[in-house]
Amino acid sequence: MIPLERRDNRRFFLRLLLVTITSFFMTTLGTSLVVVRGDSMIPTLRAGEVALVPRYETWLHRLGIGTFRRGDIVFFRSPVDRNQRIIKRIVASPGDQVALVSGNLYIDGQLVHEPYLKNRIAVSSLPKTLVANGHVFVLGDNRGPLGSLDSRQFGQVAIRTLEGRAAVVVWPLFTLTKGKLRLNVRTLTSHE
Repeated sequence: MIPLERRDNRRFFLRLLLVTITSFFMTTLGTSLVVVRGDSMIPTLRAGEVALVPRYETWLHRLGIGTFRRGDIVFFRSPVDRNQRIIKRIVASPGDQVALVSGNLYIDGQLVHEPYLKNRIAVSSLPKTLVANGHVFVLGDNRGPLGSLDSRQFGQVAIRTLEGRAAVVVWPLFTLTKGKLRLNVRTLTSHE
């Protein structure tokens, strides 16, 4: 017969192991919450907002089921500081030829309509660049001077390094806009 104290310790450790395994699978294959830091995605996302990221999508993409698309808002480790994760919008996919002319985005020579940009500042230019296979070109929605550190500075991002797509803003629940309290929970669409 097992002493009562030993049996309680065994149950405790089994429960702890179960919680640890469940937490691992939920954050690795389930969903994660990502806190937005900085102003690089204004006006789409503001500093302090929390986005829900369905991590299972990333694993499905890695298995060849689906892919990240132009317009998706994704997060990944910063190529500049590997200790930080950043969030940006995919504007060009593998094989696309991307260019910025006076702040306007062109893909394969065609002007891209970007309704998520509120204040277009015509300071950014980038010569035609071919997006390599297995990579994407990402930009922040705040493209003014010092507005976003993105592919204009650090280059293309390998698709295998993308950790997920922001799907829904879940916090704060409400914001004060023009003197009115408004529901802030919203889905993030790709705007293709």
